[in-house]
Order: sequence, then C-alpha cells, then structure tokens
Amino acid sequence: MKKIALLAPGELKLQTLDSEIELQSGMVKVDVSACAICGSDLALLSGKRNMKNELYFGHEFSGVVTETSEESSGVKKGDRIASELSRTCGQCWCCLNGMENYCRSMNDALIPGGFTEETLVRSEPEYSFLSKIPDTIDDITATLMEPTNCAYRIASRAEMKPGDSVVIFGIGAMGLIAGMILKRLGAGCVIGVGRRPTRLEQVRSKGIFDAVVANNETGMDQIREICGKNGADIAIEATGTAKVLVDAIQIVRYGGRIVVGSVYHNGIDNFEPLPIFRKELTVVGAKGPYPYRKSDGSSVVGGIMDLIQDDLKKIIQVYEYRDAMKAFEDAQSGVAIKAVIKFK
Repeated sequence: MKKIALLAPGELKLQTLDSEIELQSGMVKVDVSACAICGSDLALLSGKRNMKNELYFGHEFSGVVTETSEESSGVKKGDRIASELSRTCGQCWCCLNGMENYCRSMNDALIPGGFTEETLVRSEPEYSFLSKIPDTIDDITATLMEPTNCAYRIASRAEMKPGDSVVIFGIGAMGLIAGMILKRLGAGCVIGVGRRPTRLEQVRSKGIFDAVVANNETGMDQIREICGKNGADIAIEATGTAKVLVDAIQIVRYGGRIVVGSVYHNGIDNFEPLPIFRKELTVVGAKGPYPYRKSDGSSVVGGIMDLIQDDLKKIIQVYEYRDAMKAFEDAQSGVAIKAVIKFK
C-alpha cells in the first residue's frame, strides 16, 4: 500500500507498506483515488501546526468504499465518496442547535488520513465525514468537495444581493471558489486581490474573476474605479493574514459587510476598530465545513460543484503519487493553486 508519511516538520517520505489496513468497528474502508493538499497540510509540514494535536494528514480526498463494518451506516460498498465534513459529536449545545460546524468535541474520523491508497473513515448517517459524489463529477474534481463546502459557507454568510460588488482578499483556492459561487449567485462584479505578481498573473489568466488587482494603493484605486468611490458592497478576507482585515474595512462601503473566512495564526497590534463603528459595518465569521444537507440527507455541495466544475478544473494541478514531493513544493511556493495527488 502506498502512503505519503509526514515523519517530522519538513520531512515527507513515500512509503510502501506490505499489509492492508484492518477494518475497525463503526468505520468503512475507502480505496483512495486522489487527495488534494490543503493549507492545513502545509502548516503541518512546515511545523506551524503540531502533528501531535492533529487527527490526520490529508483530508480532502475522493475514493470508493470497499468494505463496511456492521456498525457503520450511511454508505455502502461500491459508493463513490468524498470527504466533506468533520465528524461531530451530535450531543453538544452547538450540534443540538443546528451549528454542527462549531462542535466543541470534533471526533477523529480518519485513520491514517487521505494521503494513502487506503484509509478508514468513521461513517454515521447524521454526523458523517463522507458525502456521495454525483455522477457528473470526476474523482479529481471531487477532492475539492470539502473546500467547496467551506467556500459556500463564506458565500452564504456574505448575504449577497444580485448585483452586489464583491472584493475577495486572497486568491488561493478558498477565495477563488467563493468567487466562483458568488458569480453564479448573481454578483455584479467579483474582484480578486492578491500580493504575489506570479499569482496575480496566474489568476488573471484563468478568467474566473471580473478583475484581479494587487493589494497596494494602485489596486485599491482600481477597485474604487470599478465599484464606485464609496467602495464595495461586500469584502471577503480569505488570506489568513490579520492585517488584511484592515484593508477590507477600508475598501467596503458605508453599511457594507465583511466576511472573515480564514484561519489566523497571528493577530495584529494596534488594531483600530473605530471605522467599523463609523461606517456601521457588519463583520461576520464563516467557519466551514458546514452540514448543508437536502431532506434526504445528501449533500447540497455536490450540486454546487456541478455548476462550477469548469472553473474548479482551472485551478487544479494533478500530480502522480511518485511526484508527491513536487506537489507539496509547488503548493507551498504557489506554483500550484490547488495541488491534487493521484493514487489511481
């Protein structure tokens, strides 16, 4: 069995294991087709996050259920599935009040993780980690089901009205997917904001946004030319850099809305909240993944992916398993917007 192992910060190793994973109670075995690299995986690799405090390495995967235990439910052998949600407890105040994405007791769901040919996944119908892949979505694109869920949470928290102008700070996968969704929902214009010249040109070439500008004084002037001197209706902070939140506050109009959709590792000194008061801004968080489900329990996100899959494919770069080291290097450097490692 092939596996990409994280041995220590900065130390990845391609391993071939002789034995298969033994099925455990309440879990299903999944034959992994592909696994995408998430920013949290890069944080583990760099040592910014401690592997001892994490449950698994690699969680954005797709595959096929090959074996189920008597205690598992929700999926069956032969189902094409993708990871979408964290496995919640179903018993805390948040879970019981429809806010499962805030669960205080997230449970382990994966052994050993998605960067392997086989993995075990805990499967329960109400609080499952897995969602079935629509027939219209291929295995590679399906690895983006979890980030698409998170991006849809950002889009829904924006409470955008058709015709609204949206500025997205951060043109990585999360910001890009949120922009794809907002355009489908009728945004008047979506503007991406970034810093690295190579990424700016890369995103411009994809044709996903109406405009892509640099996060500097010239770029802010360009945004005002497009949105009007009052600024944008909505700003989304998707960089994970706290000081960019100040830029979002400055560019959004009076009475505008800001969505914070990032994980922050550091704060900001001397933060001035007065503009939030003076402009009477609404600032909300967007923590995904969120359990968007239909009445039959199936995921809403599969249908959303179907609508935007042509754009999703524009940001994916596929690597064979043997080129996993290159995939992580390209993801870290920004050469790849969304690196996906293929096992099958």
